[in-house]
This record gives sequence, C-alpha cells and structure tokens, in this order.
Amino acid sequence: MLQSQNRANPAKAAAVAKTDPKIIDPKLLQTKPAPDYKVELSKPASAPTVSLPSVPTPSIPTPDLPKLPETKPDKPEFKKPDIKKTPDIDLPVKEYSLKKPAIIFIKGLDLFSSPSTSERGYAGVGKIADAVEGSKTFNWNEHEDIIEEIKKVKQDQPVILVGHSFGGDTALEVAEELDSLEHGFRKVDLLVMIDAVGADNDIVPQNVKNHLNVFGENNFLLNDGPHVARRHEMTSVKNILSPRDHTELDDDKEIQFEVVNLIKETLTKKA
Repeated sequence: MLQSQNRANPAKAAAVAKTDPKIIDPKLLQTKPAPDYKVELSKPASAPTVSLPSVPTPSIPTPDLPKLPETKPDKPEFKKPDIKKTPDIDLPVKEYSLKKPAIIFIKGLDLFSSPSTSERGYAGVGKIADAVEGSKTFNWNEHEDIIEEIKKVKQDQPVILVGHSFGGDTALEVAEELDSLEHGFRKVDLLVMIDAVGADNDIVPQNVKNHLNVFGENNFLLNDGPHVARRHEMTSVKNILSPRDHTELDDDKEIQFEVVNLIKETLTKKA
C-alpha cells in the first residue's frame, strides 16, 4: 500500500525517504567506479608532430683570424747574471817548482846558421827542437832568460843544453854559471855544442855530466876545435869532426840522430 502511494506521489515519497532511515534510495545503492587519478609522468604527452620545410643554410666564409700569442702565466723572470770571463793571467812560477826536465835549445846568429822550417828562416836547431817534446828555444843573446827558465825546474830534474854556432857558446856559458855556489852547483846532464865559434870554449866545466862537441873540418875560423873535460872523472866528452860546412851541420841527418838519441838516453837514465 505504501509503495503504491509512493508511486502516486513521487515528491512525497522522496521526502519520506529522506526522513525515514529505513527507506534507502535505490540510486544511492548503485556503485560508481572510482575515478583514476594515476598519471604517467615518465612519458610526456605526445604532441602532434609538424614537419617544417627544409630551408638551405647559406655558407658564409669566415675570415682567418690572426693567431694570438700564447699567454703564459706571469712568473718572475730570473736572468742569469752576466759573468765576464777573466783574462788568462800568466802567474809567475816559483823557483824549483816544476817537476819536468829543462830542455833548452839555443839558436845561433842568423849570419852563420842554416835556414830551418820551424825557425822561419832563422838559426840553427829548430828542426831538432821540434822533434823533442817539452823543449824550449831561445836566441843566443837570451842568457839571463835561459837561467831563469832553468831555475823554475826542480833540482832533481835533468837539465839539457843544445846550442848551434853562437848558441853553442851561450850553452857553455850557462853551464859555467850554473856551476857556482849561487846556483847550488847545479848539474847539467847533457851539453851539446854544434860548431861553436868561440876561441876559449875548449874546457868543459865539472858540473856537466855528458858533453857532445860537433865541429866542421872545412872552416877553422868558425869553430874552436875539440873539447876536453876539466875533470874527466866527472864529465864524459865526445868530439865529432864532420865534413859538413858550418851552415849545414844542424841539418845533417847523422848529427840530428846523434843529438836526439842522446837526449832520449839522458831522460831515460834520469827517470
């Protein structure tokens, strides 16, 4: 009966349904699907793709730019100080300080001497001196310089004097000066005189150990003949008479061999 009344008056029925909890609206009993709020964030919404027409890009030549210098970090520049090389100074050699032999060659006056390649046309024994290592050459008038050179060498070192023409006279004078108390009676291990021109050089002083005297047989005005020792037990003397002329004696191969061989023997025995 109630249902029939409700059908007859729907508005009234709705009001009764609201006030009467026992009466439930059938529309409320219908379940609605829950809305889906899940959104995919990983995939963006796809937008419609629009293809644009390809426009050719004009090629514009780019000018070559100048290269900039490489920049280096600012660092303090340290310049090396300019060191000026000091000139070589020949310091004086102390007396009797050199441990080497004194090998002295003394050339004669150009008037009486044959031309020698090593002496550039000057006197005497230059070619022989070139063959002996460590030798020094002096002029016949450099007496004091020769003495000073010998005084630089230690007293246990050999002293060798070789002179030609006027140089032979100077060699004997140097030997005589060394034979004195002032120079400690310094020994001369070898004295070679090639055609000395002095007239008073016949006697060899006692401080000379070995003496070689070469003189020419053709011109007796330019030589003083054979020599003798002042003390034969102290000095060994050898005289050679040569057929060569005065200006040819120092260039004679046999004489050159004799002189060089005696120098080698003297240095070997002393060593």
